[in-house]
This record gives sequence, structure tokens and C-alpha cells, in this order.
Amino acid sequence: MTLIGSAEQLAAYLAEAQEARRTEVRFELTAELSARLTDQQLTEALVTGLPMAQGVTRRIVRSRGMGTQVSLRLRYRDGIRLAELAAEDPALLTDLEREALDKARGIAAEAMQNSSDEERFASVHAWLCGHVTYVHTEPGRKGYERLVSAVGALLDGQANCQGFADALYLLCRLCGIAAAYRCGRGEKLLHVWNAVRLNGEWREADASKAARIDNLQTNFPPMKKTTTQDVKNVLY
Repeated sequence: MTLIGSAEQLAAYLAEAQEARRTEVRFELTAELSARLTDQQLTEALVTGLPMAQGVTRRIVRSRGMGTQVSLRLRYRDGIRLAELAAEDPALLTDLEREALDKARGIAAEAMQNSSDEERFASVHAWLCGHVTYVHTEPGRKGYERLVSAVGALLDGQANCQGFADALYLLCRLCGIAAAYRCGRGEKLLHVWNAVRLNGEWREADASKAARIDNLQTNFPPMKKTTTQDVKNVLY
């Protein structure tokens, strides 16, 4: 079992696990790190460190004066599943997933008529903001699983921040644009958004925030430079 002794080591370990698409992850925190982290802090570290996961089942066992053993079972986001199975084995997709993928391909095909990645990105981003409504529902409530998914965003026209990020990830991948998920704490709640690679640079984009702004042309999502080191879960 991998022994984790720092927050930085934990973040790197979780990033590597996601890049390898591992569905089961087990590790142990050293006694020193375990003593510094409350259950809430550990849970938040796992959530922010696993932005590619749509669902995480976790088992945390603390031993007094010793370390903490953590076992995770991961379910990756629908956008990842659709993007990867579309190229590898579409037969594994459900009817609903194929319907969502067909719609995404249509949106991407229109975007591909543009000549640059920036214009293609602007096209799929504008489609999302113009056709999907932001809806917030607490986890466990009816309809929540659809709101966090690219499938729900594309077919229902509704999504929370996770659903927007998932759909934008899928559309970018279909346009040949490298994309990633980001997760952190917003003003009050944990928030998910994207990073995209344009003209050789990683830039951040928050489609769910932009969708709540009326004038998309004058309020295009703020995009700032970031480094490849900052974006650990990159798919080309």
C-alpha cells in the first residue's frame, strides 16, 4: 500500500491514478499527516484531487497514534466515457449515451467549420451557454445525477457546474482540443470548471458561470494563463 506523507504527495498520487484510469485506489497516510487532517479536510482533499471522478465511494479507517488507511472506488465522468469509448468501442455505450454523443458530435461538427482552435472553442462554449440552463440541486435529490453529467446537459438542457464542465470537456475533445477538469472551493461551495489548451497555453474557462450572464459576447468567460504543472489531469 502506498504511504502518503504530504498534501502535495497525495495530490500527485491521485492525479496519477486518474491518468491511469484506475477505478480502485488504496493508500495510507502517515501518522503525522493523519494527525494534521480532520475528516472534513481529508474529504475535501479527495474531492478536489479527483476532478475526473463523477462518483467516489470511500472507506476511511483511522488508527489512533498511527496512520489512516483510505480505500476509494472511482466512477469517471460521463464526458470522459463518451470521448474515449467513441473512439475505442462505441458498442459499450448505452442508448442514452449514444444519443448524447450524437448530439455532441453535431455541435462539434459545426464548430469544426472554423479554422482555429480558439474559434472552435468559442463555438462550443457559446452553444453550451445558449442552450443549457444552470440548475443547482443538492446531492441525493431527484435528478441530481443528470445535472452533473454531460448526458444531462446535452439532452435535458440543464446542468450544474459539474454538468457544464463535463459537457465542455466532451465537446472540446471532439474538436481535437485538449481539455481537463478543475475543482476547488468557490465563494462557499466546491466548484468544477475546465482548463483548455489553446495556442500552446493552458487557459481556464468556467461555462457554468458564463451561462448565468445574459450578454455572452460582451461577457465572454474570463480566461487566464496557467501552467501544465497546474493541470495534472490532461488528456490530449
